[in-house]
Amino acid sequence: MAETASHSVLITDFDGTLYRGDAPIRHYAEQAARPLASAARAELLGGVEEFLEIGAKAAGGALAGAIDGWEAVAVLGRRAGLATEELNRAFAATRELMLDAVRCPLEVPAGYAELITELRASGVRVVLATNSPAAGLQALLDRLELPPLLDAVVSGTGKPEGLRRLLHEERAGAEAGRLCVIGDHWRNDIEPGREIGAHSTYIDRFGRADGPADAIAPTVEGLLDSIRTWAASRAPIERN
Repeated sequence: MAETASHSVLITDFDGTLYRGDAPIRHYAEQAARPLASAARAELLGGVEEFLEIGAKAAGGALAGAIDGWEAVAVLGRRAGLATEELNRAFAATRELMLDAVRCPLEVPAGYAELITELRASGVRVVLATNSPAAGLQALLDRLELPPLLDAVVSGTGKPEGLRRLLHEERAGAEAGRLCVIGDHWRNDIEPGREIGAHSTYIDRFGRADGPADAIAPTVEGLLDSIRTWAASRAPIERN
């Protein structure tokens, strides 16, 4: 029989990790830019497109602090004089659009979905931790057919501090190596895990190199072997 042991736990990010696609970023930019004069609108939209191509070097370095496309829109929007309320409305409109599979194509990386299915079959608990609010999240998960892949969903996580709390809860006194974190935002998704010794896998799409991880790759596909090896090393030992 298998030796009694705590479950291993994979804590996955959502945007840019469990699903990917730039259509929502472009729509967010378009919605945010609507109140702006034509020149300012063109500058914001052009800056976002450049960011999606080359990352933090876009917009003359003004986006050096932007980790992903969502942050790029917000940074450029604030620079153009948009208020937080205007950006929030644009974000809410974008989340609504994301429920439309025709107007907003999104991709769940097939290899990652297959790995999650494999991990869960072997006893690994899979938790989605996202800073996205609960409103509309379940509908988006349903659209992407993600609920069967997940044991738990934590919305409004409040990363990075919220992830630290979640890691503590999921660890439940067990060895930290039984936890694995994956995401595309080093400070939010990876650093809290590394602080306690969890296995860490970092999607660094734009080569920012914001910090270390056990495995780093520009896409989730480059991290699958590392996660699979981690899970295998933590599998319960069979004893006769």
